Amino acid sequence: MPETRLDRKQYVIGDPSDHIGFLNCERISDRSHIHGWSVEPHYHEGLTQLFIFDVGQVNCKIDYKSHKIEGPALVWLPALCSHAFEYPVDMQGWVITLPTSDLTRITADTVWLESWVHRPHLLTGAKHHARLNDAIKLAQRIEVEHHRNGEDRNLALESLLMLLLISLNRGLDAGTAHENTIATQGQKLVNQFRALLDQHMLTSRSVSEYATMLCITPTHLSRTVKIVSGQTAGEVICDRIMLEAKRKLVFSDQSMSEIAYALQFSSPSYFTRFFSAHAGQTPRSFRNKARVVQ
Repeated sequence: MPETRLDRKQYVIGDPSDHIGFLNCERISDRSHIHGWSVEPHYHEGLTQLFIFDVGQVNCKIDYKSHKIEGPALVWLPALCSHAFEYPVDMQGWVITLPTSDLTRITADTVWLESWVHRPHLLTGAKHHARLNDAIKLAQRIEVEHHRNGEDRNLALESLLMLLLISLNRGLDAGTAHENTIATQGQKLVNQFRALLDQHMLTSRSVSEYATMLCITPTHLSRTVKIVSGQTAGEVICDRIMLEAKRKLVFSDQSMSEIAYALQFSSPSYFTRFFSAHAGQTPRSFRNKARVVQ
């Protein structure tokens, strides 16, 4: 089996909490200076990706299985799924990266999504041609919306992504699904842990509380999370809190005190110390810099 690695730096922005918007959208060609049209085997923890390819042949490995993809095509890659790509030079396409915290939220009451989003899928071929061309148009609209600012930005992005997911769902059948060969019990446990964290982040902050919810020992939870994600369970909890804090700082006009108390910190000063220790800058500095970039 070829070597694969957890990626937090080269092919994505970084940790899940660095993706402060609802999603991140990039053209494949915009990242060609990094990967030289060749992406080595890697996987992401806490991040799900949707690739939209225009015309051209892409050689890829999904969970160590080789595929030749003829564009146009859609490729759905859940968190922890190993993947690698060999693109033709000047390949036209997009990669949309979505924190699994948001995926958990939007699939919570959507049974048809929950049934397949945790496995990789490929949609390509003549019978899906019209649907795939529509997906390319949606990706173009997402790209434009991604560069906008304002309170309605994330809602617009979520609506456009849902249209993509509906299109993918309608096109899936037994002949296009690829079973996730690395869906180990440990990875399932981490997914359950993250789902609980999304639900109880404001009221439960300790590893032991989540271990109790999962009916396992804190040691077992900590060991499993570390093996699968490369982070400790405590770091995953902190990262989720940081994601929520960053989003409130960038996409709301709440004061520092309002954000601190909304996130259940005992005082604004404690929130500032917590944020500064994990981000390397104060919440106010982060807000000012992020809004300039936005």
